[in-house]
Amino acid sequence: MTEDQTKYAKELLNRYNAGNCTPEEKIRIDAWFNAYVNTIADVEHSENMELIGQEIWAKLPATEVSVKRKLWPRFAAAAAVILVLFSLFKLYEPNLPQKQPLVQNKKEQITPGTYGATLTLANGKQIRLSQLKNGVFAEEAGVKITKTAKGELVYEVKDEADNTLKTNTLSTAKGETFKVELPDGSSVWLNAASSLTYTTNLATAEIRKVKLNGEAYFKVAHDSGHPFVVTTRGHDIKVLGTEFNVSSYENDDEEITTLVQGKISMNTNREKVILAPGEKGTVRNGNIEKAAANIEAATGWKNNEFVFASQDIRYIMKLIARWYDVNITYEGEIPSEKISGSISRFADIHSVLTILQATGTVKIKTAGNRVVVSAIQ
Repeated sequence: MTEDQTKYAKELLNRYNAGNCTPEEKIRIDAWFNAYVNTIADVEHSENMELIGQEIWAKLPATEVSVKRKLWPRFAAAAAVILVLFSLFKLYEPNLPQKQPLVQNKKEQITPGTYGATLTLANGKQIRLSQLKNGVFAEEAGVKITKTAKGELVYEVKDEADNTLKTNTLSTAKGETFKVELPDGSSVWLNAASSLTYTTNLATAEIRKVKLNGEAYFKVAHDSGHPFVVTTRGHDIKVLGTEFNVSSYENDDEEITTLVQGKISMNTNREKVILAPGEKGTVRNGNIEKAAANIEAATGWKNNEFVFASQDIRYIMKLIARWYDVNITYEGEIPSEKISGSISRFADIHSVLTILQATGTVKIKTAGNRVVVSAIQ
């Protein structure tokens, strides 16, 4: 597929997603989608993506084939277009055909992640928030802790609240995500396998300091007199009021902070870097590398999507492992080809793996709670 054909496909799909395409274009996209969904189930264990393209052409309605052949003589050979197509339909449309995924060698119940977390209070008591009824359930140093009707955690500072230092930790397991409104009014979205530690006197503290392990999106309440500091294993982030994403997992070789709005300062033992909106800072061995950021890719998880921007299969599988709580193993020399696109995080894991295998970069199979990724021989 040529670059112009790929560009045309993306533009057409974007118009469809925005509701701006013509009736003829809608029919065209529906035909592409239906043909592809049918094909990935029928062309089992295919290593030849051109074969899938031929199968798609064979299944297109007669009135559409001539149009398709004129525009796209080799339709399904591009992995990026496949992922863009599934990005459009989000994979959870109720009317999609229920096909057996290519990669599902043995039927196992592996569900997508869900909304949930554990709150550890200052006295060590642990509370499973997903099992908790809505309403006030605890009070620490005059600060009421509430679970709202939306399932979120909110800290409400009372007039008689004191400055007693009480530390809380909000943690998510693999396959969990949660949102909390901190005592100072800042909001934090916590991604899977992450933890956030903070004090209940955050609203009155000289420095509003929290500690993150894992990944979180911060929307910090502005307070020029009281800086907000996020501490990770390798660096500190100092802000006054802004929105940014921090990814700092212990098993990752690097930490990435992406600035959406405002201005932040990144600090390590070696250097200090100021980020502007649309920039990211990557920390490796105490050094900070500043570069342009893909905001959608960095924050897609907050909007319940996997968003890939020229990333390899190992990176993508790492995200899948955290969200679906599965173990990933590799066989053979895994290629480093880059994949772009987006997939709903609420999609069934077998649907997600089917799509990734259909890119033609690797073979994928499941065995219980294990996902095996192997090179194509």
